[in-house]
Amino acid sequence: MILRRLTKSQKTAILEGYRTGESANDLAIKFNCSANTISRTVKTLISDDEYKLLKEKRSKNNKKKAEKYSREVINPEVEN
Repeated sequence: MILRRLTKSQKTAILEGYRTGESANDLAIKFNCSANTISRTVKTLISDDEYKLLKEKRSKNNKKKAEKYSREVINPEVEN
């Protein structure tokens, strides 16, 4: 098996796809790599907070939790 690295443009496309809701499995097929490679690539390109938020938003069971996390951590209200 020939190992190859993803190009910078492929990594950017993976991140964009992941942010818009494409599954890691679908992206893996598209870029001929594993879903684990997709997850690792996304994790290296964004902050831990954004990654956690994206994962929570993907989970239908945690919809309310993700919204709360977004309000409190990503977009906290500014006190005047």
